Amino acid sequence: MKPGDVCRWLDQGPVILLERVVIYDPVSIHDLGESFYKKDWPSEMGWTVKVLATGEIIDVHDNTLRKYK
Repeated sequence: MKPGDVCRWLDQGPVILLERVVIYDPVSIHDLGESFYKKDWPSEMGWTVKVLATGEIIDVHDNTLRKYK
């Protein structure tokens, strides 16, 4: 996949891929230690996308996207 491609996102219909992003998983405040840095947060690769039906621009995980046919 590359920027400009049209994909399906979950059941929300077509989206346009804008750019690759790192999506950080939520971390509870109780999980934070004094020496805990953002670089240590669990993360996955994803995309910033524009949802064509609504115009929203959001970050989504790779595994929620499918090639649009």
